[in-house]
Amino acid sequence: MHKMNLKAVMVVFFFQVLVGVLWYASTPTQFLGRPVWQDAAELPSWDVLVIFLISSFVFLWFTAWLMLRVRNLTRIGQFFLAIFIWLLIVLPNFLIVSLHLELEHEDTLYLLSYSAVHCAIMAIILPLWRPSRSIFKD
Repeated sequence: MHKMNLKAVMVVFFFQVLVGVLWYASTPTQFLGRPVWQDAAELPSWDVLVIFLISSFVFLWFTAWLMLRVRNLTRIGQFFLAIFIWLLIVLPNFLIVSLHLELEHEDTLYLLSYSAVHCAIMAIILPLWRPSRSIFKD
């Protein structure tokens, strides 16, 4: 019986948050509409940060759970499962929302590129760090 590897999930979550902070901190001037050093104290509100953390963790937990439930997948199969989840669920959903909210193309590409890196971190680490087997049932 396989269990979800909580250490791997937490490591992936840590790296995703770290990349998110670095991604936000290094936003190019063309996306901000101002130089980076102007209004540097203007951070996202706490509710936006909490929503970002919760949504990132829920997506990660769901993907880790799905990788565990789908039987007989190799590591490369799990990698492609995570990539296809992003390509077939996240990408179309984000494109529809960005069209509805009338986001500029640069903003959409910037957010999608972070989302792709976010997914790549998950798709690389989770399949490589397999959960341990247990001979005892819970």
